[in-house]
Amino acid sequence: MKVEMIQIKKRHFDVETDGFYGAYWKCKTGSDCAMIAMIGDDPEDYLARTSVKWLHKLGVNVMTMSPGKKDYGHHNYPLERIDGTYRESNQLVKSTW
Repeated sequence: MKVEMIQIKKRHFDVETDGFYGAYWKCKTGSDCAMIAMIGDDPEDYLARTSVKWLHKLGVNVMTMSPGKKDYGHHNYPLERIDGTYRESNQLVKSTW
C-alpha cells in the first residue's frame, strides 16, 4: 500500500513573536474567507491537519490556534490573543485575493 503525503502551505505563529500560538493554512484553490479553529492542544497535530483538509474541501482558509504547546486550557484563553489572531487572519485573507 502506497501512502501519499500531501503538503499543505502553512504559516506558523508563536506566542513570543506573534502574540498567539497557531498556524494559518492557505487553501490551494483560493478563498476569500477564513475560519479560526480552536482544536485540541496543538495547532499542527493530526486532529488539526484533518480538520484543515476537511475545511479546505469546502473552500475555506483555516487559522488553527491553541493556548500554548500541549495546553488544553481554552477556557483561560486571553481575549487579546483571539483579537490578534483575527487581525492576522484578516490580513492573510486580504493578501490572498
